[in-house]
Amino acid sequence: MLLCLLWFIPSAHAIKAGQYYYFISQQCVPKGPQTPKERGAVTPDLWLFEVSPAGLSDYFVHMNTDALSNYAEAGKAYLSDLEEEQAYTAGQSSDDNKKIQHDFMLQREAITLDALVDALSGFSQHQKEKGYYYRKILSLDKSDAMFKAVTKVQLIDFGVTEKLFLADYSSHYYLLDEKGKPLATPFISVDHKEALSQDIHPYKSPFNQYTRNGVCGERWVP
Repeated sequence: MLLCLLWFIPSAHAIKAGQYYYFISQQCVPKGPQTPKERGAVTPDLWLFEVSPAGLSDYFVHMNTDALSNYAEAGKAYLSDLEEEQAYTAGQSSDDNKKIQHDFMLQREAITLDALVDALSGFSQHQKEKGYYYRKILSLDKSDAMFKAVTKVQLIDFGVTEKLFLADYSSHYYLLDEKGKPLATPFISVDHKEALSQDIHPYKSPFNQYTRNGVCGERWVP
């Protein structure tokens, strides 16, 4: 059952529901070709995420897990399943009122070492990442280790019409101590946002630089 919880704060801001497609920009400020024809020629037709209303003041985010570069099907399905029960924190203005931040918590639970290994096995299949996961698991000195798993999405509204910036889509796994408390530093972190955006443009493309620290989605308007 879908669970979308809202922490009511007076300055909460709404989101425009809809499907958001990749837009060449720097924090949603347009970059590259400006005419529709020229922009269309260099912009992949890629939807990044979809925002749907859930109740009076809540929202539900659905990520395009099919676009996660080099993830196994099991990893994509795992992340999609996490979306079935998520908590939304109402959008809040920054101190300088230049942006509105919307946070979605897809996962926050204790998991076993076996569950962690299963999850990691479905993520990036690149040897670099797989080697990193393997070395970290080998560094553990106990096979019954437990972890706090946190998977989240953060969307930022910079005030650009019909656009939202995907600032974070990641999973963090914190080792629990003997009292069941998570350590301050994640044992392993996985940046799904990077996997979603790294193949949008060829490596040598002049637009590749605009996908390194987050990507902008433009709401599709029929």
